[in-house]
Amino acid sequence: MPLPIARIRIVLGGLSAVFAVSLASLAASPEAPRSSAAGLAALVSFDEPHDRVSPELRARIRSAIASHEREASSWRPQQRAVAWPLYTLFPQAGRLGQDIFLLHFTDVDSGGAARDWDCSGYTYNGHPGHDSAIRSFREQTIGVPVYAVLDGTVVDVHDGEPDMNTDAPNVPTNIVVLSHGSGYYTGYGHLKQWSVTVRRGQQVTAGTQIGMTGSSGYSNYPHLHFESIRNGRWFEPSSGPCRGGESYWRSQPPVARDFYVADFSMAEGRIPSTREAALFDATPRTSTFLTGFRTVGVRLDLRNLPGGSSWRMRVLAPDGSTAVEQSGGWGGRGLQKIASGFLWFETNLGATGAWRLQIDNNGSTIVDVPFTVVSDPARIVNRPPGRITVRLDPPRPVTGEVMTCQVQTSLIFEDPDYDIVRYRYEWKVGRRVVRRVTTAALSDVLAKGVTRTGNRVSCRVTPLDGAAAGAAAMASAAP
Repeated sequence: MPLPIARIRIVLGGLSAVFAVSLASLAASPEAPRSSAAGLAALVSFDEPHDRVSPELRARIRSAIASHEREASSWRPQQRAVAWPLYTLFPQAGRLGQDIFLLHFTDVDSGGAARDWDCSGYTYNGHPGHDSAIRSFREQTIGVPVYAVLDGTVVDVHDGEPDMNTDAPNVPTNIVVLSHGSGYYTGYGHLKQWSVTVRRGQQVTAGTQIGMTGSSGYSNYPHLHFESIRNGRWFEPSSGPCRGGESYWRSQPPVARDFYVADFSMAEGRIPSTREAALFDATPRTSTFLTGFRTVGVRLDLRNLPGGSSWRMRVLAPDGSTAVEQSGGWGGRGLQKIASGFLWFETNLGATGAWRLQIDNNGSTIVDVPFTVVSDPARIVNRPPGRITVRLDPPRPVTGEVMTCQVQTSLIFEDPDYDIVRYRYEWKVGRRVVRRVTTAALSDVLAKGVTRTGNRVSCRVTPLDGAAAGAAAMASAAP
């Protein structure tokens, strides 16, 4: 039976009109219930960040080294060869196998194959140094320091080049080259624009900050290219089955082969999953959502993802019931040393309170985190970063040694809103502040010579998310 016609009078400014409207058009038809769903948007691989020094810059470096050698011989004609001192620190702020990842060593194979010092494939053909990557351009913008590994003299610097290259253009790189005597040199490439803090001819000590990590020159990912040079030729400072002899490191960096999640975030809506979007990481992060049918994006920064790996995602409501469950393959071919996985789910977030997101990789849980659902937008507020702990290495200062301040925190849950966290380091010797710096790295270094055996040294670290500060933590060494 057809619905009757209703007559509606509308009055505007003293004028009136009568419209005949079918009640069928006014009846609120119930919206069809929407089904929960989830899936993989993309696996973006950065497995082979490309880098090299342009032939022009390589020629410039050789010229600078040759000039330095001539100058050194003129005032030290009787200089005798000395033993190469051991590297006492890694030349980049952060913690290896956590916020920084050493994915390329020097290629020690003289033929067409590519082998690292441990006879595996963490290098590529003809690669002359070590590449250690940070997690994104957002961290580069905050800053990740680069340090001199040894005492030395600045032989050459180049700065001012753009530093967010993503397609490895054949342009100059920002670089620092240091001489350590007896024909030994180290080079630090792809530095952040205008970050170089030293000048040609300057004397530096081990642990001196000389620049910041970037992606300048022939580079497609923010990382440090660190090169060791002896008598004009690059060499591998690490020793192992494919590079015999002594190591040039006091504590040699291992080949990090284990799978892990380097970072995690959630966002309202699907997160853009192109290569550049992954690098710039500009999507606002959150862990609080309004009630209703929502689409939520998820990002995981993955290291050493095995080929053929599979994922499973579960979304649990406050009462423990499963709102969404889905699984699938990541789709990567072979080992993915550096990759970003973009997942999404959509469901009715009908209940307020604490929900959980769980993600498995190859049957093992790799993410188990909370997120909050609220009914009032005013309850979506920023929360400060989580608690951290701090340790000194070595635990007490030693004359002639660098000191490192290391932050211990969760790579997944650094911040309850999954924001990028920066760390403000304040070093004191006695009551005097000797270094204060804010970076994105999970460590900082106090240069050789700043402390001596018996000094009282402290490192106070405050985590910040750009809007709020978390609780500070401090490590100290008393005489």
